[in-house]
Amino acid sequence: MNVSDSERIATILEKQGYCPNDEKDADLIIVNACSVRQKAVDRIWGGIKKWQAAQKEIILTGCVLPADRQKFAQKGIRFFSIEDLLNLKNISQKRSDILQNVGTSNKDYFKILPIRQGDIAYVPIMTGCDNFCSYCAVPYTRGREKSRPLSNIISDIKRAFKNGSKNILLLGQNVNSYQYGFAKLLKTIDNLPGDFKFNFISSNPHDMTDDLVKTLVQLKKWPHELHLPLQSGDDNILKKMNRKYTAKRYLKLVTSLKSPVPDIKLTTDIIVGFPGETKKQFENTVKICKKIKFAKAYIAQYSPRPGTAAAKLKDDVPAVEKKRRWQVLEKLINS
Repeated sequence: MNVSDSERIATILEKQGYCPNDEKDADLIIVNACSVRQKAVDRIWGGIKKWQAAQKEIILTGCVLPADRQKFAQKGIRFFSIEDLLNLKNISQKRSDILQNVGTSNKDYFKILPIRQGDIAYVPIMTGCDNFCSYCAVPYTRGREKSRPLSNIISDIKRAFKNGSKNILLLGQNVNSYQYGFAKLLKTIDNLPGDFKFNFISSNPHDMTDDLVKTLVQLKKWPHELHLPLQSGDDNILKKMNRKYTAKRYLKLVTSLKSPVPDIKLTTDIIVGFPGETKKQFENTVKICKKIKFAKAYIAQYSPRPGTAAAKLKDDVPAVEKKRRWQVLEKLINS
């Protein structure tokens, strides 16, 4: 999603006479940030120190938690929402003048047609999330769910075809809860003429309905690859995470996909060291991973996000144990 937003930012910049450059020679650096993990925030701090020393003009945007915004502001870094940034009449104006040039916030910034930056066309279908997983910053940085009309998405895809794209990636923080019917959208895209493939991220198992599974296995242009975040294989931890499904439900879902599509390639997200996670509970995650045999897993060591429900819990799994658990799964799945 950040890549997709960056394409729209690049479109606005180029209309104002900017051209892409490397960090060393750039006049303006726009950081499209993500507060979802602490490591990403730490990398931004490292960059800001370097850019400020080189007297660069810096603007911060993207998924940034209010607590992080305040810390950046103390170092003189201005934050703009994506919507406001894309409404700046003149991004090149400096510091005190720049705020005077923010237009009326364009809530439908998806109307800005992006300059595509690669072979894959990133097509957002919705933004935000209503699930409020206890560890997750997305509802506080992206806001509540908003879906694009189906017709706008199809127009965006057809435009991508004209630009030579053969791969479409539908984007959303929770694509399955697409307001106008995700199964209907998938069927509509699958029936478009032409030689192309399409996929989507990211899905919540809680919203993966039987109707959606039936639709998936019938698609002709879906490449049998699915990213389905597990997060934990232990029911008590899943409940504390507010994930709204059990390990048994997740396994049943995988079986319903693998039976008709035995060559399906499953990837996942897993968090290790969630508050209160015992070694036995972690082993439940290991067991389910051995059963499913994921093609790849994005494994995160838990870090509390300010303002989330989990941030109120004691972060009681030692860093060295989080790293050990990460290494176990990394070796099991990704080696």
